[in-house]
Amino acid sequence: MLNEICEFFLKTAEEGSISKAADKLYISQPALSQQLKNLEKELGVFLFVRSNKGIELTEEGKIVYKYFSMSENLLYEMKKELEDKKNNVKKIRISAVPTMCNYSLPCVIYHLKQHYPNISVELYSRSDSFTIEEELVRERCDIGFLSENIKNNCILTSKKIFEEEILLIASNISKKYPDFITVKELSKYDLINISTENEITKTVSKYIKGFENYKFTYNLESIDAIKSCVINGYGLAFLPYSTIKKELYNKELKIVNINNFSIIQNISLVKRFSEADGLKRVISYIEKHISKFIY
Repeated sequence: MLNEICEFFLKTAEEGSISKAADKLYISQPALSQQLKNLEKELGVFLFVRSNKGIELTEEGKIVYKYFSMSENLLYEMKKELEDKKNNVKKIRISAVPTMCNYSLPCVIYHLKQHYPNISVELYSRSDSFTIEEELVRERCDIGFLSENIKNNCILTSKKIFEEEILLIASNISKKYPDFITVKELSKYDLINISTENEITKTVSKYIKGFENYKFTYNLESIDAIKSCVINGYGLAFLPYSTIKKELYNKELKIVNINNFSIIQNISLVKRFSEADGLKRVISYIEKHISKFIY
C-alpha cells in the first residue's frame, strides 16, 4: 500500500541507515531493502547513495522525499477527516465578546469552513466574559473567546491567544483634537462609550481609575455607531485596534496617544477539559491557526 512504502522510504531517509530504519519499523533489514529496491525500480531512479555516514538521498531521492512528505501529511489529514465524520462532528458553537465576534472571528470561521466544509458554525455575541463562561459550563457552547480570567478551573481550560491594544481615537477629519494628551486631560473632552456593560469599559477601568464614572456625552449601543460619531468629530472613544484598523488605514480616524500610557486587553480561548475527539480536533485547528487569521 502507498502509505506503507511511503513510511518505509521516509523513515529510511530520516535515519540515514537501513538497519536503524528497519528497527524503528519493526521489520527485517532484507525486507526493507527489497521494498526500497522495488520503489527504485518502479520510479526508474536511484533514491539513495552510500556515504561515510551511512546512506544519503540522491537528488532524485530528495524530490521523492518532498512529495512523499506531502503525501504523508495528506493521508494524516484524510484520516482525521474520516474520523471526524465517524464521530459525527456536524456543528461547533462559538461564544465570544462582541469585538471578537464582529471583527476577528468571521475571518477565522471562513478558513475553518475551508478546512472542514461540512461543519456548521454557530457564532454568538455575548456582552461579557461571565456569560460565555456560564455557557461553556452548561455546554451551551463548545468554545469561548473572552477577556477575563476564568473561575471554573476544574471544568474549563484557558489559553491566551493574543493581546490587543485598546486605543483612544479621534476624528482625523475635523482636526480639532490633539495627537497627545495626558490621562488628567481626558475629562476636558467629550467622551463616547458603549451604553451596555461591556469588556472594553471594564478593561479601560482597570487602567484609568474611576473611568466608569466619567461623564460620557454619548452612550451608544454599537461600536459602529461610536466610530461614526467619532469620525464626525463628536468626541473621543476607546476602542480595540481590530475594530478601527480599516478607518485608520482610510485616515478617517487617528490615534490620540496618552503620554506614557497603554491599555492592553488579553483575549483567551476557553474550552472544556472533556470533549469528543472529533470536536477536539476542530478546536485544535482554531487554536493553531487563529493568530495568523486575526492580524
